[in-house]
Amino acid sequence: MPSGSCLCHAVKYQYKGEPISKAICHCQTCHKLSSSSSVNLLVPTDHFRLTAGKPQLKEYHLTHESGMHMTTHFCGECGSLLYKTADKPEFAGDVIVLAGTVDDPQAWDEAKPDAEFFVGERASWWKGVGGARQLSGFT
Repeated sequence: MPSGSCLCHAVKYQYKGEPISKAICHCQTCHKLSSSSSVNLLVPTDHFRLTAGKPQLKEYHLTHESGMHMTTHFCGECGSLLYKTADKPEFAGDVIVLAGTVDDPQAWDEAKPDAEFFVGERASWWKGVGGARQLSGFT
C-alpha cells in the first residue's frame, strides 16, 4: 500500500490501489501552490486515509482559475502540501495526491502522467510527456 508524508513526517497517509489517473498540471494555481507545475495522482477518497498527524493538518480554501472550489491540505508544522480536493465533477469523491509526497522513490517511475493539463501555461523549455494527452484545461 503506497504511503506518503510531509517533509517533517508529522502528517502521514496511505492509499490503496492504482490511481485513477496521473497528471501534470501547469495551471497558475499549481504554480503558486508547488512553486512549479505539479504531478498529481487521483485517488478515490475511500482508498485514501491519514495515518498520522491529523492535528497538524491544515486546510486552505480557494477558487481555482477554472472556477472550481479547491481545498488544499498541508502540514501546519512544515508547510508541505500533501493533497487537494475539489468540487469539479471530474474530481468529486477523489483526493488529488501530490506525487512528490509519496515516500517510495520508485513512485516517481509509477507516477508517469497519462495527461498534462493547462499545457498553454507550461514553461516553453518544458517538453510535453510522450504519450500523455495534452489538454488546454482539465478536459
